[in-house]
Amino acid sequence: MKARSLLVVIAVGVAVGAAVTAVLLSTGGGGRAAASPNAVTQAVAVPTVRLKLITGALTQPLGVAAPPGDTHRLFVVEKIGVVRIIRNGKLLASPFLSIRGKVSGGSEQGLLSLTFDPHYATNRRFYVDYTNLSGDIKVVRYVTSSDPNRASAGSAVVLWTVAHHAHPNHNGGQLAFGPDGLLYIGVGDGGSEGDPNSYGQNVKVPYAKIWRLDVTTPGAKPTLYAYGLRNPWRFSFDRKTGALWIGDVGQDHWEEVDYLKPGTAPGTNFGWSYYEGDHVFRRQAIVRARLVFPLVEYSHSVGDAIVGGYVYRGSAIPGLRGFYLYADYGTARVWAKAGPRGAVHILAGVSQKLPNISSFGQSAKGELYVSSLNGRLYKLVP
Repeated sequence: MKARSLLVVIAVGVAVGAAVTAVLLSTGGGGRAAASPNAVTQAVAVPTVRLKLITGALTQPLGVAAPPGDTHRLFVVEKIGVVRIIRNGKLLASPFLSIRGKVSGGSEQGLLSLTFDPHYATNRRFYVDYTNLSGDIKVVRYVTSSDPNRASAGSAVVLWTVAHHAHPNHNGGQLAFGPDGLLYIGVGDGGSEGDPNSYGQNVKVPYAKIWRLDVTTPGAKPTLYAYGLRNPWRFSFDRKTGALWIGDVGQDHWEEVDYLKPGTAPGTNFGWSYYEGDHVFRRQAIVRARLVFPLVEYSHSVGDAIVGGYVYRGSAIPGLRGFYLYADYGTARVWAKAGPRGAVHILAGVSQKLPNISSFGQSAKGELYVSSLNGRLYKLVP
């Protein structure tokens, strides 16, 4: 294993009240940039950001999405199998979609995400990822009815099913369209703990991977994009550059942010379960030709379950543009990383202000939202 340099960033935030240590691996995705071992740098101030409550009347919200160009509505995924609409800041009484009778209710199960077709304005198609009553993962396409605030429940078309009934955890669940127009699908490593079936390095199974699907071709099957991921709960594409950012939930010691440059070809290996973060977890056969180590990792002394976010591209907080935001479910810490090679900062005013962070969301204008399993949705504002 080649030597790797670690850059330790000490980020001191007003909201934290104490120094928080994170380990930043300086890489551009697919390669390592040199860094001074154990160099310590004081994080500079980031823009003042605060949380504005949008609603506290949700039931276990897990995600927020908006159709392209729709600047008036947000669609909120509830774990129980319901999609709610917030229009002009107000939560509508009637759900957009309810599939409560189809979804399982384990701690990491349910309706996990929603994304809209890039051509939603003309084809009215959207896609959901959920675990069914047997625990299997379903990727399903729906169509919005003639009422723009109501989905056509009978329009469901199952695009992909992943058998997942052995264990209820590590389902992944993220859906996102890439700049190539393909639908990207995150699947965890099959569950339990420690990757007992060594799925992480097995390219012949659907688990521990990000797949992509051409939804414009009837009958198309997902193709492998990246593997070696434990549970990529949330990933996103930078809407300006097209870069892929992944928050991959760790096992016993390390959480990680993974990164791929725009246009990266399929076949990247992120290392699990040979590696947890940048550290050997269990030695096994591994292909190193396309091995990519984390852009950022932090230890379980800092947090224990990463929640990947978005690169901010909105207009309300100009000084935050280009920062990648992510959080930790267990400690409620929120960080902002200044691009793929910049420093990591505690996001004062937001960090440790909201417990049980489940997800970030992005509006059509590029503004960011953060949800909590306690039923609340907030917008990040200056």
